[in-house]
Amino acid sequence: MKILHDQSHMTSKINLANAYIPPKAKVSISENVLSASQSNPTYDRTYFHNKTLDQYPTLYREFSSENFDYYGITDETSCGDYICPLCKLGHDDEEIEGRYKTDSYFIKCKQREIEIVA
Repeated sequence: MKILHDQSHMTSKINLANAYIPPKAKVSISENVLSASQSNPTYDRTYFHNKTLDQYPTLYREFSSENFDYYGITDETSCGDYICPLCKLGHDDEEIEGRYKTDSYFIKCKQREIEIVA
């Protein structure tokens, strides 16, 4: 009877003394400066719209379209004009509009435009 030894389970040894092992790659880390919308996604059109209403309590939202928000003025004078909180002059009720552009919001009347900042 002949006994065979199965050596398929054995692993071979490799001499690493002369083997080339590449150095670890250096990774540089750079700081990224984030805009308001990237660092805090709440600075969107709704955020600026609400901030405008808080900052100018005599304004109210009349309606919004795809690109613009339209504001009415509650501060009416005895002659029927409304005192604009932006330029302090008398206006018709529907002359203030807001416009959102990536991370910026502007409100304007016929006389003045103001940027609302985060």
